[in-house]
Amino acid sequence: MTFLVVDTPSPYNVIVGQPGLNLLEAIVSTRHLLMNFPTRFGVGEVRGDQEVARQCYKTSISDKGKGKVLPIANVELRWDMEPERPQPVEVVLQVPMEESNNEKVFQVGSQLGEVEKGELITFLRDNKDVFAWSADEVPGISLDVVAHKLSVDPARSPTRQKKRNFSPERQQAIAEEVSKLL
Repeated sequence: MTFLVVDTPSPYNVIVGQPGLNLLEAIVSTRHLLMNFPTRFGVGEVRGDQEVARQCYKTSISDKGKGKVLPIANVELRWDMEPERPQPVEVVLQVPMEESNNEKVFQVGSQLGEVEKGELITFLRDNKDVFAWSADEVPGISLDVVAHKLSVDPARSPTRQKKRNFSPERQQAIAEEVSKLL
């Protein structure tokens, strides 16, 4: 684990995120101010002290540190990094779903044997009716699957929502959208 050390009063000795806790295999209980983690000698334990934590917190929010700016250098900000996308383990072959149409393709691993590759392609082409390339290609789905149902208590009376006032342009846009949906 890499730590960033900052010289400033804080109610915390260290801030460890979820990946760090997972790396330490730690179990944290904030209610009990306790952290357990495995060691080669058994279970290690870190206990917090509520009075000390409260005193540190009061110190950190007092006027002593106001106006003091601490420069932090060499910090990688997570939102500046591009997330790493998963990549195939091997080179994949683009196989068209229909031999005459290259628009719809699926990918097959190149390290498959010729027999397995042929059987897989044949199986996928024979069962192409189960693939949906767009929402238009799924017309026969039951409403039980796609309909949204609210769980409401029938014993309670409904509450009327307060009427919201919109500008005339927005009101017309809402009316058009509702008429399209109906």
